[in-house]
Amino acid sequence: MSEQGIEKFLLENGNIKFGKFMLTSGKESDYYVDIKTALLHPRFLKEISLRATPFITGNKIAAVELGAVPLGVGVSLETGKDLIIIRKEKKEHGLEKTMEGKVELGETITFVEDVTTTGGTLLRAITKLNEMHVRTDRVVVVVDRKEGAKEALEYVGVELISLVDIDKLR
Repeated sequence: MSEQGIEKFLLENGNIKFGKFMLTSGKESDYYVDIKTALLHPRFLKEISLRATPFITGNKIAAVELGAVPLGVGVSLETGKDLIIIRKEKKEHGLEKTMEGKVELGETITFVEDVTTTGGTLLRAITKLNEMHVRTDRVVVVVDRKEGAKEALEYVGVELISLVDIDKLR
């Protein structure tokens, strides 16, 4: 599947929606990028996972629940690297974990993400790992909405790599 094939898949399968939407960042938008449901299609997940693989430079892969988890699993299978799942909120039962998986002091993590807008969710997850003395080198995102995530991540020393150009989807 070429880059145009990925864009065509997203457009033809209704993964780009137009209307009025409230985003996680709190911003309103006249379009919504629904990568979560695209990642549930095996062909799309396989292709995006393969495209992300060359950019995975960390010792392990991290994904924030929920949207990035299928991509994290796909990239983990392609690279053979362990996956860490970061929870947005600490579990209130059982072991009350904030993440699933193990990290070691001094490791470097590469995040995968479905969509970024301002980068707020990722910055909170990166901060959690920083507190554990684990460094994040980069984030590989399917679609960056180009609304500040790249700059916010660069500010904390993390590179953002987008696999699909949002300008070709709107």
